[in-house]
Amino acid sequence: MIITRINDRRIRLSASDWVKNGDRWTITNISRHGDLTVRHTRSHLTARLPAQYVQESTGLGYASTIHAAQGVTADTMHGLVTGQESRQQLYTMLTRGRDANHVYLQVVGDGNPHTIIRPETVTPRTPTELLEQILALDDAPTSATTQLRQLSAPAVRLHAAVQRYTDGLNVAAEQLVGLRIVDALDRRADQVVPGVTDEPAWPTLRTDVIALAAETGEHPLVHLHQAALGRDLSTAGDMAAVLDSRLTERGPTSVGPPLPWLPGIPQAISDHPDWGYYLAQRSQLITKLAHDVRHHALHDRTQPAWAPPGRELSAALIGDIAVWRASNGIHPQDHRPTGPAQLQTASIEWRQRLEHSIAQASDPTGLDAPRRQAAARTFQSRQHGNQGHRPDRSEVHRGSQPPSPGR
Repeated sequence: MIITRINDRRIRLSASDWVKNGDRWTITNISRHGDLTVRHTRSHLTARLPAQYVQESTGLGYASTIHAAQGVTADTMHGLVTGQESRQQLYTMLTRGRDANHVYLQVVGDGNPHTIIRPETVTPRTPTELLEQILALDDAPTSATTQLRQLSAPAVRLHAAVQRYTDGLNVAAEQLVGLRIVDALDRRADQVVPGVTDEPAWPTLRTDVIALAAETGEHPLVHLHQAALGRDLSTAGDMAAVLDSRLTERGPTSVGPPLPWLPGIPQAISDHPDWGYYLAQRSQLITKLAHDVRHHALHDRTQPAWAPPGRELSAALIGDIAVWRASNGIHPQDHRPTGPAQLQTASIEWRQRLEHSIAQASDPTGLDAPRRQAAARTFQSRQHGNQGHRPDRSEVHRGSQPPSPGR
């Protein structure tokens, strides 16, 4: 079975019908020149498809997207979903088969080396979580007033404001450092650390090295070289990710971070006549929206969908988690309180704090207090031993959680 992808009125089925996009056909004959004689699966009318049309405008008829399969019925349906589909699309898929419908969920990476450190690849979601995510996504048409109300919500605006703020910091840092130096970093980075630009986390490392150079006035290659000194990189799964976690702490900022896990505005950027004012306004907007999100969370009497059952979370912790989820764009129906795993060091540490606070709330009897105290001592000793040094991501994951931010 094949499907035609292009309308062609020159290929006639009858006086009033022709080959159309989305038509499915059964092949009845193949000529020596590659022309196909086909029969329409619904009207049973026949047509002769020229070889060039077959090569350029046909595909396999038993494999299609959900949209293309609307109105199609088969004996058995085998469907693949990734978790990004809506509930309406899932319904359409599950009603194509007369006798059986099978759904396969993608819970591992797609093989793309550039997505190896994405959160969904590092900590893949379970099939149940994927189905819950699909069922929570409703793409039914909404009115303009409803869309305006939804887009005006502080939680939605906070995520967009955070993205614009961090993007603005990155662009400002590149402009202050200068295109010539940025080009030198791109050309010579592999001379400092062979193969680093081929690593999946190189874009993140590149951004952070340039931002650090804008703060200190030193060449970004100097910071890259300093990060590469010391421990061996030969066993690292991603050298760029390890180097990024080794970068020295940034210097003082003129404007502190609007949220604890976000960078502040360096003095050099703050003094810029354009970028300084723009980013200061962005920072103030994030602070205001975070306050609105927290205020709404504290006064909302409904139980959040992410709240763990049977756990008494403090009002402060509920507010902290609400701001965290909104700033990171975590879907409201994602039942993981802190959402997916993070890759940036500051975000990893803050997420650990929230998780630690939630774990404390699940133990009101205090029976696990000795274990928590031992974990806290371990964390403090590691922090003391790492003064002036940012731990590798592997160290951050192994370390126990610091005290709660919501207490």
